[in-house]
Amino acid sequence: MAPDIVSVLDQICTDIRKPAKSVVFRQGEQADFIYFLQSGALRIDCQLEDGRNLVLDFLWPDRFLGIVENDVYAWSATALVDVHLKRLRRSTLQSLAQDYPRIMDLLLQQKSASLMAAKNHIILMSCPTATHKLIGFLLDYSKRPEYYNPATQMLTLVMSRKDIADYLGMTFETTSRVFKYLETHNYIRKINHRQIQLTPHILQDA
Repeated sequence: MAPDIVSVLDQICTDIRKPAKSVVFRQGEQADFIYFLQSGALRIDCQLEDGRNLVLDFLWPDRFLGIVENDVYAWSATALVDVHLKRLRRSTLQSLAQDYPRIMDLLLQQKSASLMAAKNHIILMSCPTATHKLIGFLLDYSKRPEYYNPATQMLTLVMSRKDIADYLGMTFETTSRVFKYLETHNYIRKINHRQIQLTPHILQDA
């Protein structure tokens, strides 16, 4: 964000810190606030009427969340790791935007970023096999420099296998089988339950 916009927003925001696994807001709660993710990572998910859970996105720093037109949040946001957020009251932000039109431009840019993320998610979901879906996810996730070391090809997964399964539209059992397949066929090497090493076999698909 431009320094002048940061300065303006700092005047009306509250710094919030949430530990890993804590909820920032829940689906159906009154949408009184908009949040800006300073550091950490969030899981965005939606509970369907039939009880299924869909992970819609994983959010990284420099993203707004809670930008909605309705009165309630349409999905939930949960911290995957410790997070630092700026919380802005929606009504205050809307009033301030009348004097600083660039704030609305910024929010529109964030909405565009969310639409692009949704498009990429749809493309990933359209992969023909579960193996292609998981490989695509791992390669896309490896673009996050804070969780991937290109020198060692070490990838740290801040989300659970269940989160990945819900994001890819697969069962937990299928996701576990595909992880095992990738390990057996030398696409990845498992270091521990949170870290894997990407091998040249999988990186050639990048």
